[in-house]
Amino acid sequence: MLAGHASGKPFILVAHPHGVFSFTGVCGAIVTMSSPNGVGRKLATLVPTAAATVIRTFPLLKDLLGVFGVIDAAGPVLKKRLSGKNGSFVLYVGGIAELFETSAERECCYLLQRKGFIKLAMRTGADVVPCYFFGNTAVLSVLRSGPLAALSRKLGMSLTLTWGRWGLPIPKPVKLVYARGRPLGLPHLTEPTDADVDEWHGKYVAQLKKLFDDYKHAHPLYADKELLFK
Repeated sequence: MLAGHASGKPFILVAHPHGVFSFTGVCGAIVTMSSPNGVGRKLATLVPTAAATVIRTFPLLKDLLGVFGVIDAAGPVLKKRLSGKNGSFVLYVGGIAELFETSAERECCYLLQRKGFIKLAMRTGADVVPCYFFGNTAVLSVLRSGPLAALSRKLGMSLTLTWGRWGLPIPKPVKLVYARGRPLGLPHLTEPTDADVDEWHGKYVAQLKKLFDDYKHAHPLYADKELLFK
């Protein structure tokens, strides 16, 4: 990715699944900040994470995520960043809707109707990189129905009940595995057609499925799972 930056190519690192909180994503960020082959201490400015506006209004959460860099996930903000120098970022494309489709027993990516990131990347000359965070949906369980779940969907952030170890909101001691695929190889099309977007979105879904299948055996809770899409 740093080589791509040097040549002027930005990337969208598309992260799946959302989970209550991205423990795997945070651990992966810490590793890449300290690894000699990673992004280093400039992670917050080189590859920030796009987050819903509402999340950035909560002081403690905003400060915690700010260590790794947080930008607004609004379309105009992301387009402007991709058009600038070193404009990469991490995007949880499934959003809060994905949180309620996944659980420790069911692995599902809310992706089939999320095509805007493909169009955005094609228009700006960026590329997309699939990332899968094994363990994100096993660390904490979530109440997937009821008024709190409905309110969470409406506000775009998790306000529903969550629990983990001992029935408390304490992360379960599960293994976390971060898997990153190769750039998809998107063409730069300033005005992509719907057919163009559908074609490359289909390729992205297939590549994400392959990434999951290639690495699921590295995690004991995922070895027998199949990745679903909605």
